[in-house]
Amino acid sequence: MSSERGSVKRGKRGMGTIRKTKAGNYEYRISYFDEFNRRKFKSFTCPTVEECVGRAEAFKEEMKYKQGIMRRDTTLGDIIRQKIETDYERNFTGEPGYDRNLKTLATIERDGIGKIPIKDISNKQMEAYLKHITKYANTVIRKMYGLIKAAYKIAYDSGLLSYNMMLMPEMRCPRSVKRDKKVRGLTEEEQQMLVAALENHKKRNGRNEYALQLLIELFGGLRMGEINALRPEDIDLERGYVHVTQTVSRGLDYRAFIKEGTKTYAGERDVPINKTLRPVLEKALMQARDNPLGLLFYDYEKKGIIETSQVNCFYRRICETAGVEYNGQHSLRHTFATRCIEAGVPALVLKKWMGHTNIHITLDTYSDVFDKMDFESTDKLDKLMGSFVPKSEE
Repeated sequence: MSSERGSVKRGKRGMGTIRKTKAGNYEYRISYFDEFNRRKFKSFTCPTVEECVGRAEAFKEEMKYKQGIMRRDTTLGDIIRQKIETDYERNFTGEPGYDRNLKTLATIERDGIGKIPIKDISNKQMEAYLKHITKYANTVIRKMYGLIKAAYKIAYDSGLLSYNMMLMPEMRCPRSVKRDKKVRGLTEEEQQMLVAALENHKKRNGRNEYALQLLIELFGGLRMGEINALRPEDIDLERGYVHVTQTVSRGLDYRAFIKEGTKTYAGERDVPINKTLRPVLEKALMQARDNPLGLLFYDYEKKGIIETSQVNCFYRRICETAGVEYNGQHSLRHTFATRCIEAGVPALVLKKWMGHTNIHITLDTYSDVFDKMDFESTDKLDKLMGSFVPKSEE
């Protein structure tokens, strides 16, 4: 290359041009096509030609990644990350889902297999890995397996792989060696003890109290995130409904925010106000104060959203006072559903009240309660059928 400042040396075809700047550095200018197939130019300025070329090559690889072009050394984690970013950018997942997916990817990469080029992962390695992840909870396993399976489909569809090993029968989603933690509802006696403890609890100065939120969950079955996101206008005492339209959610860096819309699409619903729930809501409305977010419940100490973890800490103390086993405040939602089933509320109606996406979730979640009611129904059927037995056969 000429040492004359500003002189340009054209590289090999497709390699761009190099020139020396007045400052004594080298500028390497290349053309490339962006993710929309538009031709563009970019320059890299470095002390040496080698550094310029290195940065340019790295940039080209990044553009290939954006275009969805798979490299031979593309790792399983690379493909998963691309899918996570794409789903977030196209609004297929919101901020909470995006954050959960990134944490799941971090686990896959930490386990090692996520850093291996996907072309180099053998069937035996994948089988061993699927066995390895049985140490995690089933909810975690399903997320990991779903991302891995999606990555293999992407790699196969792009032509990077000649076959999709995740479609093989032996690559089914594994099950955890841990038993799923089952949250039970309170017995009638425990419920009475808990309500008494909440009614007798004396609020301490300078400390947040969450008795009303717990009673709303117990008597209305709302999720705690939905309760802490309620606004006064969501309580329609005249028509007798609580309008559930939003929830407290966690975003990146564990930031709490009010999410428009609920946990699932079925979560947006009207929950009827029963006689036990009504006085609790009336008291909450009476005690509500103005706040920047217009919420029914607000943390005036921290000047922000009330999070479920705060309510859980209070609930633990109340359980200790009441002499009731602590299973997390979500058990109050299960208690509400249990009382509904015992009262004969049809499963389809309960599904709507609880905000479940389908009837199977309702039936599976409360299968033990429905089983108990089956036995009682059999007794009722026996008594009814007995009335039709001919007298001659009695």
